[in-house]
Amino acid sequence: MKLALALLTLLAPSLACADGLTGQQAVYDLTLSKVRTHDLTGAVGQMTFDVVDGCTGWGTTQRMTLFIRNTDGTLDKSVSDYITWESKDGKTFSFTLRESDNDGKEQLDDAGTATHTGTDGSGIIAYTSPTVGTQAMPPGTLFPMAHTEALLTAGRLGEKFISPTLFDGTTADGAQATFVAVLGHNAPAPNAFPALSAIGSSDVDIAFYNRKNDDENPDFRTQMRYFEDGVATNLVLDFGDFVMTGKLTKLTIPAACGG
Repeated sequence: MKLALALLTLLAPSLACADGLTGQQAVYDLTLSKVRTHDLTGAVGQMTFDVVDGCTGWGTTQRMTLFIRNTDGTLDKSVSDYITWESKDGKTFSFTLRESDNDGKEQLDDAGTATHTGTDGSGIIAYTSPTVGTQAMPPGTLFPMAHTEALLTAGRLGEKFISPTLFDGTTADGAQATFVAVLGHNAPAPNAFPALSAIGSSDVDIAFYNRKNDDENPDFRTQMRYFEDGVATNLVLDFGDFVMTGKLTKLTIPAACGG
């Protein structure tokens, strides 16, 4: 699922290295806030998001567990694990995404490595699963940590929207189009988590689109408050048929690389 998510070429180099971000260990409790179908009556879940500053790159691990209650009273469980490595020079990104069902049976397994080979942000995606193959990345494509740094830069500069191309490995269709609306930038303010009290934040709405069709409806949409260190609060995850909200319940900021 999307959580780590933006930049116009005018705002920063297309291979930005996300200097303002830090490592984090965050836990979110997920609750159902809206239903657009008659197929479910309830949903709860939890998401953990860990970022490790590996000096030369960022390692991320995200696990999302959802329990969905159907109208017949049955309960469906889904678990997704998303693991990535993004080099700080912006050149290389490796990814693994696995999803399993009630019985622990694997339903999805995407994996591979993407490499920027051109100075314009273009490159190659080499998939190793579910099938072996390659796809081209268009110019200006960003990886997730650079995408996050870019939308934070947009917030600081007072930009209202940006529409970069993103590759994060969550789809076998390659790079995606994104539209990021910056809803506002917030000055530092008291926060239940002391690590967030002294830094600014931006409220953003991010929509993700398949570049291979002209559908005006996004494949996925999310809203959040992004702090300058890359920590997100006030999550809204729109899956189409239903919407979940995510409340940050635990947060640890580990020592920076070399600290």
